[in-house]
Amino acid sequence: MLKSKLSSFFILVISLFLGSTRVYSQQITRTPYLQMVGEKSVLIRYRTNQAILSEVQISNDGKTFSRSKKTSQTTTEHQVLIDSLTASNTYFYRIRLSASQFAGDSTYFFKTAPTVGSQEKFSVWTVGDMYPVGPYQKNVYEGFKKFVGNTYTNLFLTQGDNVYSGGNDDDFQTNFFQIYQNGPLLKQSALFPSVGNHDYDAYPKTQDFPDMAYFQNFTLPTKGELGGLASGSESYYSFDYGNTHFVCLDSYAYGKDNKRIFDGPSDQLTWLKNDLKATKQLWKVVYFHFPPYTKGTYDSDSDKFPELINLRAILPKVFDENNVDLVLSGHSHVFERSKPLKNQYGLSSEFNKSVHWPQSSSGRYDKSTNSCPYLFSTGNTDKNGVIYVVNGVGGGPGTLKYGLHPVMETSLAGQAGSFYFEINGKRLDAKFINEEGNVLDQFTIFKDLNLKASSTQTINYFDKLDLSASWSGDYVWSNGEKTKNIKVNPIENTVFKVSDPQNCFQESFDIKVNPPLAIQSMEESVNIPFESLTVYDLLGRKTKEFKQSGMINKELIAELNPGLHILIYIQNGQEKSLKIRTNSY
Repeated sequence: MLKSKLSSFFILVISLFLGSTRVYSQQITRTPYLQMVGEKSVLIRYRTNQAILSEVQISNDGKTFSRSKKTSQTTTEHQVLIDSLTASNTYFYRIRLSASQFAGDSTYFFKTAPTVGSQEKFSVWTVGDMYPVGPYQKNVYEGFKKFVGNTYTNLFLTQGDNVYSGGNDDDFQTNFFQIYQNGPLLKQSALFPSVGNHDYDAYPKTQDFPDMAYFQNFTLPTKGELGGLASGSESYYSFDYGNTHFVCLDSYAYGKDNKRIFDGPSDQLTWLKNDLKATKQLWKVVYFHFPPYTKGTYDSDSDKFPELINLRAILPKVFDENNVDLVLSGHSHVFERSKPLKNQYGLSSEFNKSVHWPQSSSGRYDKSTNSCPYLFSTGNTDKNGVIYVVNGVGGGPGTLKYGLHPVMETSLAGQAGSFYFEINGKRLDAKFINEEGNVLDQFTIFKDLNLKASSTQTINYFDKLDLSASWSGDYVWSNGEKTKNIKVNPIENTVFKVSDPQNCFQESFDIKVNPPLAIQSMEESVNIPFESLTVYDLLGRKTKEFKQSGMINKELIAELNPGLHILIYIQNGQEKSLKIRTNSY
């Protein structure tokens, strides 16, 4: 009996000791996420279960962490600004939790923004309306991860309604951070969210309300720190990334002027106009929650939803006047995507495709009928338009309750998914990805694409020539090459043609070749000094090479096979050529 009581006592002591260890060990309870990512700095935020000093260590190679940034006060809500970085550079990081305890592995890294105006390629994942009931939200994220594989994603944008269960901190922790911390996204990609009506559920409908979880959990540019004009608000802001200007709006709440953006003149609307007018970036992307055009679970024509009607009467005109390329929204739980749209500010019944669609292609660029990419121009904007995407299916699908909106090229019901796009210089490729990682819609835009007119060029016999296609993408040359740039050395008049696999673009190069050199006899070719010599046959194939100085004479010529040869040699630093006929001895 005594032995039993002693055993129970020791078990209790051990249990209390182990429990105490768990309670007092430092743990990350909210995975690191990246804010305010610019060319030279990044803000790393994370949460711990105990108040400790904030410390983040940085490495260029993931092995040697020689640089550290830390604070002097303890906290559970950590915000560490890493500055003095280099644009377009990859940095690894780890978080110190104690003297000997770190959080971080090979997936803890980020890439700084490209320099403003850079043509460097980058990628963007966007998702909206992350309704947490059922498997859809997780499946959408898993589908994206399956699609993107190991490809790095630079930016993570949201189209509002980031959470649905009250919008408090527990809601964000459970239904946002704990979902997207599985995998590399939050640890690696710059997060720039937008706010939706459900993010305000438990709070006054007032922008920048300080006790609201959305504004407590995100640090967003208010002073123009990352490009664009200072907004003075985290509800709406802008930033530059590479050659693109991004604008985030609040389409729901009241600003300091007690106006919403769809109420008419407002501080936010004035800022938007000035910001878009000021930017010099090649691409302009705007994102917010309420859609100007939809027939999904909401109807942008219906008096039941006056905010959508009023929004459409105001914003698209601003977008048209400032040559915005792409507008992303959510709220309606379907996926819809328009052709380039212009001057359509009324009801859907007023839509006229011959007037409001400057381009008639589907833009899918997939070899299907009428699917060539959209062509936008910065010099002549008559054929440009704004592509509107409704992407409100990050947490589940809805129905096209009100039919098909006529401005839309694609309307999908019953499909949860996300929207992904890449910008590579003057080319934009976008895709809608479902839960399985399959692409259900896509489009491509080329900007300022100037195809070369058919040209004629004359070269000397055996000269080499560089030819190049004008677009970025894939290539089919008439000689079988498949790269953007090729080198040719025709020995007769030849027309070289290049097209894309979809046969949307073609360019032609007519190369005229001057007659070859006159054939010299062996006797005329004797005793010519050279510094180096290369011998070719008439098909341009190298047959012999002499890298040391020497003499073209009977002895050297005797080494050549009988027939015609072209000799390219350097004499006194100048390249010279000779065509000879040799006979057998």
